[in-house]
Amino acid sequence: MHSSHPNFDDKEILSAIILLLNMQKKGFISSPGRICLFGEHQDYLGLPVIPMAINKRLKLHYQLHRRPTYVKLQSNQMRQSEELIFSHKPQITDSPYDYLKAAFLYFWEELNLILPSRIIIDSKIPIRAGLSSSAALLTSMVLLISDIVLKHNPDAETIAEIAYFCEHDILGISCGRMDQYACSLGGIFHMTSQGKPDITSLQALRKPYFIIGNSGVERNADISLKKVQQDIFNALKNFNYLKLNELTEEDIKSAKLPQLHKKRLQGIIGIRENTDAAFKELKRTNIDLYYIGRLLTKQQYYLRENYQVSHPKLDVMCKSATENGALGTKLTGAGFGGCMFALAAEKESAIKIRDALQTYGESFITQIDTGVSKH
Repeated sequence: MHSSHPNFDDKEILSAIILLLNMQKKGFISSPGRICLFGEHQDYLGLPVIPMAINKRLKLHYQLHRRPTYVKLQSNQMRQSEELIFSHKPQITDSPYDYLKAAFLYFWEELNLILPSRIIIDSKIPIRAGLSSSAALLTSMVLLISDIVLKHNPDAETIAEIAYFCEHDILGISCGRMDQYACSLGGIFHMTSQGKPDITSLQALRKPYFIIGNSGVERNADISLKKVQQDIFNALKNFNYLKLNELTEEDIKSAKLPQLHKKRLQGIIGIRENTDAAFKELKRTNIDLYYIGRLLTKQQYYLRENYQVSHPKLDVMCKSATENGALGTKLTGAGFGGCMFALAAEKESAIKIRDALQTYGESFITQIDTGVSKH
């Protein structure tokens, strides 16, 4: 005897159940921006970094409806919106919403008909300013799809790895894993960059103030990264691609290299050793903020003189912050514009530095913040 009920496979049943559970659901995902305390331009070379999540955050508002036929992508910061038809695989089109589409592409085979019908980006993180606005957007989107839609309940490191794959492999952007891990995990931590990252929390650094100044100079991170990377990899051909954590000053001095390539490699060693010294100090219970400040300023020197990724306006802003009491200053992000930050021990000093930096553009005092979260 044949059943009168239609035949459904397990995937269709699961999809129907999740659709019913998600019907008419609303909410938002929130991710922090980040500054790189130590290790700029190091993570994509397999060297350690020390990032810090900040309390400038991005919110990704969503609506889930039963059987939507398209998803509308919007941003409160842009007039432009975009619609994706569910019957068509998303295409990367150099659109402001490509980061969202990259996450859809990663999960496409699992999504089937289980998709949000509306997504609105509401971000307080300046765009293309070295504060990881793109990583904040991706980590939020990955958590939305993997947790809210697909019910995978991913941990923070899984979210970071998927966000990294979306940016590096799907979008083809030259990046390391620092930004995605900072936005996903939150806090301050030291991270190794070879193989599976090893994370060491550095939450003792809670008393100082960080003042961020935005130069207003918009930069293309991918162009600056590729320029520096090409110089480094061309130089490393002379050492049979010696591991960068083993490279010494003597290696560089004895090699026949163009002066620019030598400067790049000397910058790698300088930032590598500088970051290691900061890590040792930040693990102590009683951190010497004056020493940390000197290390920040020294790292800015390497970024300006060896990597040559600073910008005249950033240099002026760093100088102004120092003249107004900053313990140390450096750029954050790929460079060639974007933001810098200053370290201060006292609130009064932080306010003075912030006010001085406002002469050059937006500036604000920031605090350490938590990672990606759902609401």
